[in-house]
Amino acid sequence: MKKIIVPVDFSEISSNALDFAIDFNEIVKGEIILLHVLELPSYSFSTIGEMDLNQPDRFLNAKFMEGAHNRLTEWSKRVTEAGQEVKLRMKHGNPYQGIAKEITEEKANWIIIGSTGAAGLSEIFLGSNAERVIRHSECPVITVKGPCKIADMKNIVFASDLSEEQNWVAYKAKDVQEMLGLNMHIVKVKTPHNFLSEKAVQDQLKAFASRNHFENTTLNSIEGDYPDEGIVDFAEEVGAGLIMIGTHGKTGLAHIFGGSRAEDLANHSKIPVLTFKMPFD
Repeated sequence: MKKIIVPVDFSEISSNALDFAIDFNEIVKGEIILLHVLELPSYSFSTIGEMDLNQPDRFLNAKFMEGAHNRLTEWSKRVTEAGQEVKLRMKHGNPYQGIAKEITEEKANWIIIGSTGAAGLSEIFLGSNAERVIRHSECPVITVKGPCKIADMKNIVFASDLSEEQNWVAYKAKDVQEMLGLNMHIVKVKTPHNFLSEKAVQDQLKAFASRNHFENTTLNSIEGDYPDEGIVDFAEEVGAGLIMIGTHGKTGLAHIFGGSRAEDLANHSKIPVLTFKMPFD
């Protein structure tokens, strides 16, 4: 059975992610693993005389845990009411580390996570939990911001640089297209840094579509100052319900100076973004 991990923090955005996961699971016919990672607060008390200072901490932490578990149970009813299987998982500590551990333990097939996006220095140096999941997860990750229904989707955008290494991503993208029954739009963004003639790009698009046996697909080249902005603009123009892209999962200095197109998309797109970690980095 396919396993879909849905990390939630009980925000509106994670509620949207859960709704999307339930919708998605109607097609996948898998099991939703509803995960909450609880960051327990620390307290300080000033007292005179002898007192076990751990007792107030334990009591208050237990209350936080009980409240979080009750909310997780309440949210799980949305899954069971849809006639789907659900497991509840609670972990304590760093949210990203808790999510990563759950992905490994459950051998997850899909991750569906809400993303608020990030900007400025927080995007460069801290990032969001969704960004880190995209960067490191070996299974596909769908980031969700606003409410969306798969039944309302008609188009899907596959953003690619059309290189040979993208053939693996193309294979995965075709599977998703067939599974969701959407029209595919392949797009390559021409930026001032990688500008090619229109004929050269069209030749690349045709060769890419041919060797990967795409059908029911349009081939598109667009111009943009930055790839992520061009992709988002194009997706909005064609009314896409989902954007798909492969990622190398850059880390360290390569991430800081080179960035990640997939993470940029997840940050800036209001449309759900599906990322595939390429397996040969």
